[in-house]
Amino acid sequence: MRIIGEFDLDQIKVTVFKMNERISVKYEYNLLEQTYKFRDGSGIQTVEDVRQYSDGEVIQKINHIFSEMANLRMTGINQLHQLNEDEFDEII
Repeated sequence: MRIIGEFDLDQIKVTVFKMNERISVKYEYNLLEQTYKFRDGSGIQTVEDVRQYSDGEVIQKINHIFSEMANLRMTGINQLHQLNEDEFDEII
């Protein structure tokens, strides 16, 4: 797999990979990432195709998914801390 390009969309880093006639697009925001894969013939073959794909409604939905991911991560962390707080040290 090799990187064929990267660019930024506001606070999101976009990296485009190519391997065996497939394109993978990784969107990174803070400590979260989303990866979308495209087979040959999907219309996504170049970095410019990815730029056009990532415009408008698609990037809005990607941002929404990042928001949901961040909320889920925080919910899980809060649950973990709650479980740990309920445990008491063993006193001998």
